[in-house]
Amino acid sequence: MKLIRIVGAGPNKRRFLSQSLVWLAMVPAAGGALAAPQQSAEHPAGVSPAQLAALAFPGWSDSAAGRVQTVTLPRLPGISRKPRSAWSEGARRVVAEPKLVIRVDATHLTLIAGLVPADEGSQRAVDHTTPMALAAYQFEQRNGAWKLAGRQGVFALRGFFGEASLRAVALSSQRQAVAVEYGSCWQGYCGTWLALYELDKGVARQQPALEMALSGINVDSNGDCVRRLPPLIKPHPQEPRADDDRTTPESHDCYAVESNWTIEPARDLPGDFTIRYQGAISRADAHALAPSAIDQRQVLRYSGGKYRAISGFNPVPPI
Repeated sequence: MKLIRIVGAGPNKRRFLSQSLVWLAMVPAAGGALAAPQQSAEHPAGVSPAQLAALAFPGWSDSAAGRVQTVTLPRLPGISRKPRSAWSEGARRVVAEPKLVIRVDATHLTLIAGLVPADEGSQRAVDHTTPMALAAYQFEQRNGAWKLAGRQGVFALRGFFGEASLRAVALSSQRQAVAVEYGSCWQGYCGTWLALYELDKGVARQQPALEMALSGINVDSNGDCVRRLPPLIKPHPQEPRADDDRTTPESHDCYAVESNWTIEPARDLPGDFTIRYQGAISRADAHALAPSAIDQRQVLRYSGGKYRAISGFNPVPPI
């Protein structure tokens, strides 16, 4: 059973969405936001992510002080011109960590680093709305040693609390992408999202080939939702909300929708993106009836640098 970890509705809380036929009880735990998976200590190419980070960032080391670097941020969506913003154009002190190493071919690697703003004490300076900056660096093997060949730098901002989950995805026998998943909750509305960035000769494209909602749940947004979704959704203890008595059932939908997705790599062109949604929804205009089950599939096909739907639709309500 696969668990997706997302930020809880209150400070320093997390909620877990279980990928099974029905949604299980939401389990609170201490922590922040969606955490990125770590690579193994040694990359198959014979070099570790930390060794590549030391080549990409002058003076970098795997310590609190050594991870603090100064980078230059370009003009990108989400990057402000205001110097007091979390992410602003120009030079910025950051905490830099290697997140993913992708083997482009026998002699080329790409390192994806995750950057978050750093405060004067060299600590992470993030809040709920702070995304992680994704930066790419290219390496070439020459004379038996790996050398820095390119500094693409920051190509996207994604996530909450400066965190997101990254993994490499094969699109075809010759083409790869970086899948970025992230999630959060706000006042009982929770969701997870996906952005897919294709690599072109080891360089990440700034425009995602795909971005979409993967899951949504609002069981904790209104007091009646935990009562309207069973038996398809397992009830769980719920903290009372001050406005529960003033919210009428016909004023809102209640829902819990999750998904799992795959890309079947093709030989030349990127393969189809297939996603299966499962869950339940209780519509506002049918709140007195049993909830409707959701079990459907959507297929998206690659064309002109983008994935576009060719069948089905995304049932996750906008959050």
